[in-house]
Amino acid sequence: MGRMRFCSIPAGGFWMGSDPPEGQENEHPRRRAATSAYEIGETAVTNAEFAPFVRDGLYLERRVWNEAGWAWRTANGIVAPRFWNDEAWRHCLGPEQPVVGVSWYEADAFARWLGKRLPTETEWERAARGDDGRRFPWGDDWIPAYAAHRGGGRNPVPVRSIPQNRSPHGLHDCAGNVWEWCSDEFAAGVRSARGGAWNAHPPQLRCAARNAWPPDARFSNLGFRLAG
Repeated sequence: MGRMRFCSIPAGGFWMGSDPPEGQENEHPRRRAATSAYEIGETAVTNAEFAPFVRDGLYLERRVWNEAGWAWRTANGIVAPRFWNDEAWRHCLGPEQPVVGVSWYEADAFARWLGKRLPTETEWERAARGDDGRRFPWGDDWIPAYAAHRGGGRNPVPVRSIPQNRSPHGLHDCAGNVWEWCSDEFAAGVRSARGGAWNAHPPQLRCAARNAWPPDARFSNLGFRLAG
């Protein structure tokens, strides 16, 4: 695994959320929020970066899993992401494509293995949109060519392959490509995810848009990036 790149975000405030009529109620109102200093992955974790976790047997290492994750992994005999080495999913398994088919439990275990963590929603949104309240990483206007979204291909594209999809803080691909797990509990029994995906509609690619799934969800449009 090559050295993963991180962006350093200084302590500070930003505009979070949206005001109606834009967006869903769960992102209202637009408000000031703040974070301490942190670092966050320049891209989502790729298949190449995730591969050592599978190859070196970390799925079987109790020490990197939280209690619920280990119980889930053990009960289901999980030893790799859902589509790993599946020829039918070759179109999602390129080394520079984001790893998909990973549950929140797997994302959390991978982060623990590297001494990292998943970002909070607040951290993710600030890193994605910058501090000026823009709607997308590149600005306020929706530009179809700047993101992998519904109507394009049926798989995530390699990270960094759309140069315009870069945030003011230096992150790539925060709009579209894959939803990204966050550390927060969205509601009882579900975990937050951000960013939209290759099969999502443009409004879902706004930096303020929120989504969530049960922590055992393993979809072809769902990956993660790390924080620390």
